[in-house]
Amino acid sequence: MDATEERLLAAAREVFDEEGFRGATTRKIAARAGVNEVTLFRHFATKEELIGAALERGHREAVGWLRSNGLPQEPRDLDAELRPYLLMVLEAFSNAGRGVRTALAEWEHLPAYHAWLLGPSEMVMEELRRYLDAAATAGSLREGVDPLAATHLLMAAVFSHGLLPPLIPARFPGGAAASLERCLDLLIRAIRACDACDAKPEEVRT
Repeated sequence: MDATEERLLAAAREVFDEEGFRGATTRKIAARAGVNEVTLFRHFATKEELIGAALERGHREAVGWLRSNGLPQEPRDLDAELRPYLLMVLEAFSNAGRGVRTALAEWEHLPAYHAWLLGPSEMVMEELRRYLDAAATAGSLREGVDPLAATHLLMAAVFSHGLLPPLIPARFPGGAAASLERCLDLLIRAIRACDACDAKPEEVRT
């Protein structure tokens, strides 16, 4: 891939993230890349092809990063393993910023791009479900905890903290990461086995 194509792909993703599919015109993308539209169409036949290629590349990079930073195959300590993983996902989510909100708004109208727009989120869910299934098998989850329900709760916490703090910052004192940490204190304590082991003696007696 030559330097012009690299610039076009980067520009296409930036403009798409900012303005969505309809707003991401080839004129705006070409201007952002520092080329004219004739040059753009020499490299990509249509706007659909260009934006698709930009989204595919972003998806490929996200998937590679997630695979390199996954949860352990054999759960040992839910708090020590889940907490840093979910905070890492939140940081990546937050860094993506407006692009994530655009993807959520656009995916229903762009079925051809569905896998590229939502694939990383589905991958995180699958990783959490795999880990929690393994934790249940190992006896690390509280009896009766459904790994799928736990996956949904943890994902909901990450999504809400990735989406809402920029919109209503006063509701998240200390910032998104600090607020998510407090939620994880509750959620992980609720799903892991033998919380009585962590309690003070007087709490166990009562």
